[in-house]
Amino acid sequence: MKRFLAGSIGFVLIMFLLSACAGPKPDGERVFHYSAPVLLPGTSWVMNTPGFWIGIHPDPDRVIIPAENIAGFNEAIRSRTGMIQDMTAFPDTVKGSRVVNAVRGSLRFVSARKYFREDGSRTDDAFFREMKTLMNLSAVPEEIPVRLGMVTGYTHQRILPTDQELYSSMKSTDIDRLQNSAYDIGTPLAVLHATVDGSWLYTITPLSEGWIKAADIAYCTREQIVHYLSAEPFVVTTEAKVDLFLDQDLRGHHSFVRMGCRFPSRDSGVPGVIEVLLPFRDEGGVCVFRGGFITASQVSRGYLPYTPRTIILQAFKLLHSPYGWGDMHGEQDCSRFIQVVFSTVGIQFPRNSLQQAKVGRLIAGFTRQTGPEERLGFLSDPTLGGTSILHMNGHIMLFLGSVGGVPYAIHDMRGYSEPVGKEERFRLVNRVVVSNLYIGQGTTSGAYLQRLLTVRAVEDGAQERQVASP
Repeated sequence: MKRFLAGSIGFVLIMFLLSACAGPKPDGERVFHYSAPVLLPGTSWVMNTPGFWIGIHPDPDRVIIPAENIAGFNEAIRSRTGMIQDMTAFPDTVKGSRVVNAVRGSLRFVSARKYFREDGSRTDDAFFREMKTLMNLSAVPEEIPVRLGMVTGYTHQRILPTDQELYSSMKSTDIDRLQNSAYDIGTPLAVLHATVDGSWLYTITPLSEGWIKAADIAYCTREQIVHYLSAEPFVVTTEAKVDLFLDQDLRGHHSFVRMGCRFPSRDSGVPGVIEVLLPFRDEGGVCVFRGGFITASQVSRGYLPYTPRTIILQAFKLLHSPYGWGDMHGEQDCSRFIQVVFSTVGIQFPRNSLQQAKVGRLIAGFTRQTGPEERLGFLSDPTLGGTSILHMNGHIMLFLGSVGGVPYAIHDMRGYSEPVGKEERFRLVNRVVVSNLYIGQGTTSGAYLQRLLTVRAVEDGAQERQVASP
């Protein structure tokens, strides 16, 4: 039995998501948000095509990690980050104190901030008393018997068991502070506790933990999960969103899934249509498996080869997709963008950017004292384009390459600040964009280039070059 993630991983993730992927932090009470232009400063229209970046790469079809080595690479990621749970090896029981402490900790964290409700009022003691009663922590036993299950429809994972949204400011209502993450059909999980009315379940997924609606979960045996996750042949979704249907004519819409989802599959007998195996919830909440149908052009039979071309092409399928804090509205934030793109080649990234920045071979680590020329030197290697990630505090990007000595990245961007005379203006981007790393230059936040902490190549390698410890 592999080790269980130590401590409260969900609370760590919750704490991080509350401050991650938002870019510069304007004071919502004092600063207006201005829309960013379609083309960000320093970016040309041709740079918004994957072919441009594939064209300047010296070897876009080089296999970075052979398919047979991906599993070993994933195991190294799990070991290094400690933030990816192998659900097939999840323990049969969990200490009740672990769940109680995690839930109480998140409740304390949220209650201390007095967020705004949707009607503009602030959360009060009555709201948190209601949440505490609903969570029914007195019913948690000393040793919790774990029930395994699967997600049966696209679902949100919440910090508190409620659909009610909470905001730091009424000027930022697209950031719900209770949104932790979201999961697609077929995601395995462990159920540890239920609300007093049974409508919400406290769960651990491979990437995070939090509350998910009971109606979106079906209970499975460990053997069913092992078989489902390892079944062959299989397909992997390769578009930003892929529709699932209940009939071969692709008329009876069931749900959608995002890029990088794996499903057991077989030929449907209908040209252009593939049958996939999907988990459903029966009347007793138990998992049953039935066929669903998917457009063949939207999936790959097996994982895609891990090459710079593959990653660039997949990343650009999400270009201009809306930003979604914690996967709000079925979209993605900066770290989910990285996660789904690399999942198409079978690489399993953690959920948050801080842990993602530990993946792969360290090319460079920077301090605030590291000058721009030194930073640019590490970004001048053209072979790093498409398969390297750039991390700064609260944000992560996919490096594309340099043009005329200027480095560029594709990333899911909340926004950036720009100087306007002696003042600053915040430009709201809220989508996946291509930008250079001089964005933000001349502001108190500074240019992205100067804010970089690490550059990592998503590949194996024992040799690590480092400028300075971050």
